[in-house]
Amino acid sequence: MKKVLAAALIMLSVVSLSAAEVITSDKNSDGEADLWFTMEGESIIEYSADRNFDGVMDQKVIFDVEGVVQYEELDFNWDGKMDDFYFYQDGALIRQEIDTNFDGSADMWVYLIGGIYVEKIERDENFDGIVDRTISYGE
Repeated sequence: MKKVLAAALIMLSVVSLSAAEVITSDKNSDGEADLWFTMEGESIIEYSADRNFDGVMDQKVIFDVEGVVQYEELDFNWDGKMDDFYFYQDGALIRQEIDTNFDGSADMWVYLIGGIYVEKIERDENFDGIVDRTISYGE
């Protein structure tokens, strides 16, 4: 039993040494944090922000340990729910999912090539969860 307890304590100490650290900032000096940086060693692995200072996080960006963006989400209409979602591959935007009617479900999908060129746009025009229209560009 002592060996199991000792092993558990060693494991906990290793986990606590590698645990991420959260650093906050008060950008508008109101006494409340509105920027959060999750650090893993010297790297920022997550950035979150309350961009309109209402006490609700409305932007979140996730990075890999090299600092390359992997994922981002935004609340564009400030209702407290994320409605734009960005997916990256090797730092380039490859897909954006948008909740255009702010009901909590994506209804527009934009696919990009190399983060620059729009390859295809899909729309759920009647908000039933099924793609109703697809527009393809290029080849």
